[in-house]
Amino acid sequence: MDLFMSGRFYDVMSLRLIAALEDMGVTELIVGRRRHMFLQNESTVTVKLKLLGLSYMIYHFGSMTEGTTTPGMGSDIDTLWCDDDVNIMTGWPEWERGRHNLLMVKHPTCSPQHYRLQEALDDLPLPRTQPYDEYCVTDHDGKIYRSNTFIGHSWRKSNADDNLPYFQAGPSHSSSPMYDFVYAFRCRKLPAECDSWFTRPRPGNWPTAEMLQVARELGCFLIPDGHCDSEYSAMEWRVSPSLIERHLMFSMGIIHIQCYVILKLLKKDTINPYLNGNGKLTSFHCKTTLFYAREQLLPEMWTVDRLFDCIMYCLELLRDWTISGHCPHYIMDEVNLFDGKLNSEQRMRLHAILTIIIDTHLAPLALVETDNLGVRLLHNVYTVAIWDMTPRRAMCQGITGFLSVYGNVQQMTHVRGIVNVAVDRSPDEMCLYLHSLITELPLQQLNRHHSEQALCRLDAVNKDILVRHLQQHLASTAASICLQHGIHIGSRIWAWYSAAINSDVASTRLKLASMLYCKDDLQLAADVLEDVERRYDNTVQAMCACGRLDPLVRKPREAFAEAINEENIDVLSTNRVAYCVRFFPQEVFCVPPILHYEMVRAVGDDIQHRSANERDWMNWAVVDSRTFMHYLQYLTFRGLGFRYRQVHAFNSLRASILDGHRQHQLFHPETALHLLAHCLEMENQPDWALRLYLKSQSIMPRNNAANWHIRRLTSTVG
Repeated sequence: MDLFMSGRFYDVMSLRLIAALEDMGVTELIVGRRRHMFLQNESTVTVKLKLLGLSYMIYHFGSMTEGTTTPGMGSDIDTLWCDDDVNIMTGWPEWERGRHNLLMVKHPTCSPQHYRLQEALDDLPLPRTQPYDEYCVTDHDGKIYRSNTFIGHSWRKSNADDNLPYFQAGPSHSSSPMYDFVYAFRCRKLPAECDSWFTRPRPGNWPTAEMLQVARELGCFLIPDGHCDSEYSAMEWRVSPSLIERHLMFSMGIIHIQCYVILKLLKKDTINPYLNGNGKLTSFHCKTTLFYAREQLLPEMWTVDRLFDCIMYCLELLRDWTISGHCPHYIMDEVNLFDGKLNSEQRMRLHAILTIIIDTHLAPLALVETDNLGVRLLHNVYTVAIWDMTPRRAMCQGITGFLSVYGNVQQMTHVRGIVNVAVDRSPDEMCLYLHSLITELPLQQLNRHHSEQALCRLDAVNKDILVRHLQQHLASTAASICLQHGIHIGSRIWAWYSAAINSDVASTRLKLASMLYCKDDLQLAADVLEDVERRYDNTVQAMCACGRLDPLVRKPREAFAEAINEENIDVLSTNRVAYCVRFFPQEVFCVPPILHYEMVRAVGDDIQHRSANERDWMNWAVVDSRTFMHYLQYLTFRGLGFRYRQVHAFNSLRASILDGHRQHQLFHPETALHLLAHCLEMENQPDWALRLYLKSQSIMPRNNAANWHIRRLTSTVG
């Protein structure tokens, strides 16, 4: 490397590269928002599962959680499900009664990163001598081990039963290529393979002694993934120190993250296309390279004007490993990460492309198409703009909007899962169930380690959020019982409504207004509706957690993304979102009669044609907030005799449904058409109402209450 290339040129190109990355959203603020949102979702899922009495802990790993991605990378979402009901033993004294006990066994055939899990008796700390299911594998020595194939078989069968696609990539399983779910067990102790990492000499000051102490306490997982070259791979479980790796990634500064992102972009757009299927370089190879570089380079190397140098160091380190044939796992250095990914011939091809990239001083970056990185670099080189560049603020807003929509949809999906458990119970039983969850939420049973302080804090926050949503349903269910039996609605019910009122802009307020309408307290209902309309301004984003809003596909509204783009990492602002309004059958007396049909929308064998997701909610009345607001206004003003305001509400309802500019905020169009059609019925226009019901039926022939309305109207006409 000549002095010119190692000096001023690298300094200038480092700054230009950082500017391009910031234009792509790789900034400290966006990284923080990504991490906070996915950690919050991780906490919410875990709290939900504990509410339901399930012994699982949920962890998000990978690029989305680390903040090491860009919109153009199309990164998937990695989730690990840790089964805490299984006790992984390193010795027989660790056996526990009442749990499924498995003993880690380092069999002679196992690679450094793999173990077998020997089955133990339920009532004694002794090995099993007889298999108890098809996934108990008996070895030639007579010992019974747990097969790692049961997870894949269970996923495949479950997806087939629900008529869902099945995707598998190594130990991960899902029904969508954008999600990876990995089942795992938690190890009590770190295995011996990790010991050398804690004691080996380090030239720099990273990881710090405090970080190493936390890492030792975080432990590791065992995941169902045998070694690629083992003939006994079905009996092997791989050690995964994912929590330690996440801990290390969270300690990285923005310059380290930007270095890693560049490595992944080169991998995606330059290296793997050159390999053309002859082996594959993975993001984990790039991450491992970053770990070693972070450890070996002094802190003064990691500055904004030395980014090029750091990237070059990583590439040279990776090239050295292609020569030695051994890419060492950062924590378990005996493990070769090239195994199963690149053979000797493929490593030579990788060596060749790495040499080209290094010798040309990262010139292939100019050809990277993902997020227009190459064009952005050229734009930063020349003084005259040659591309219609996406402004940095707009990119930041877009990512922030996506994170907010994704997080809010996930949060409401979890609430749906909690309540759906009791959906077939009587109203009284539903009230008892919801009240028990609100008052006895067992956060102390989450088994968080004290080192996971951020998640401990989020657990408390998410408990409050979930409780608020549960109080909404408790208030409405209890009020429905009172209205059914003519009982006075007491102060406790009003307190539940009040506690839940700020769960979002509209849904709780609309359920309150609906109850007041059914109670015939029309003026108070009108006051609540006026408050909702005042809050529902142009910055509010409609949300749906019924599977009709895919946050990975649907872009948020620009006005919403701009409104929440403040200088903080929490993007789940409830004063800018409006969830769908959901009524369970237990809340039926708080619902206008026309929506009762939505709770029995199936005709004939329609139920057999519901997806797994639809089975959760299609016996509920679900309506978009804006649509329901205008419909309630119409009913309320009609009851109050305010004809002018009634007509205005009708026109607003029609515009919210038929206006093309607003339709992208509509997730239950068939129900919206039914409400508009019912207004037309009340306007003595049954023919027009029938046309709307028929239009709804054409959009959704099955599982549509329009079928009942059409029968109702045609029988009336007949």
